[in-house]
Amino acid sequence: MKLSTSVMALAALLIVNVVLVFLLTPLGFESRPSTDLKTVGYIAIGTIFAGLFLDLASIAALLLRRVRLASGLAIVGSLLFFFPIVGDRTDSFFSVPIPPVINTLEYIFAVVLLVTLFVAWKVYRESRPSQR
Repeated sequence: MKLSTSVMALAALLIVNVVLVFLLTPLGFESRPSTDLKTVGYIAIGTIFAGLFLDLASIAALLLRRVRLASGLAIVGSLLFFFPIVGDRTDSFFSVPIPPVINTLEYIFAVVLLVTLFVAWKVYRESRPSQR
């Protein structure tokens, strides 16, 4: 069974999401010390890990050709990533300003998340079980 173009686009977007999450961590470009993290910031870290887990689970589901499940997981995972981005924009997580590189990556990530949501919704609707 050949996967549609939308499904392949969703897989590519999910990989981009995972790469961007990596770049937004201390292993990537995040230079703010964890000692400057506010209490709400720890919740944001939890949502980042949950979103990352859902994106990876969505990629695995696509590999297993469970397209409807994968698109649902991608939608939920993408929505979770908006919480840390919005929180960072409102200075709710760190007591120091956002570094320029993180600022730029968060704007890019927000656009990629919106595109991911659109494509995942399209794939979800296309994979609707046939009704008799």
